[in-house]
Amino acid sequence: MSTTTKPRRSSKRSVMLLGLLGAVLALATSTRTWINVQPEVGTVKIPLIEVAGSDAATAVAALAVVALAGSLAAMIAGKVARYIIAAILLLAGGGISGAGISVLSDPVFAAATKVGEATGLNTSGGDYDLTPWPWLAVLAGAVLVASALLLGITGRNWAGSRKYARDAATTAPGTTPAGQTGQIDEISGWDSLSRGDDPTG
Repeated sequence: MSTTTKPRRSSKRSVMLLGLLGAVLALATSTRTWINVQPEVGTVKIPLIEVAGSDAATAVAALAVVALAGSLAAMIAGKVARYIIAAILLLAGGGISGAGISVLSDPVFAAATKVGEATGLNTSGGDYDLTPWPWLAVLAGAVLVASALLLGITGRNWAGSRKYARDAATTAPGTTPAGQTGQIDEISGWDSLSRGDDPTG
């Protein structure tokens, strides 16, 4: 094995793991509580409202799934496809970080739908406490952006998938598919016998 092959494989594995890490982290944050809200509605006591990431930033989970699929597909994709996947990961990571920043900058707006469902009122009064999960979502998006940049820079040097190369060679024009050699030899033998030749000679 050449010394250049090892760094390429290491680079491919690192990029994939980085993308998977960002996607899984983003997906995990979407299921956690991002905002704790204690509304103030006159003298009525309303229980604490927990706003999950899937409610505060609905796009995070979908973008995380896209990034997860893209990170896996990059391992077997061709050169051109890698650039497309890198662009997708870049957009997904930017979208996830943007969603997290949006919640951090305006938690009242992010929690408005959930608070309205719980109280039946369009009220913004009360205490809005942010948990660490929106920050982790921003971090997850940044990791995906880094993965996209690395894929775009190093992906052009990756070797193609050997499995797909073997499949293409097997089905290439002018080649005999596996398993048909015996049948062709048998037909040739009968033709030789019909001409009076000994095919075993």
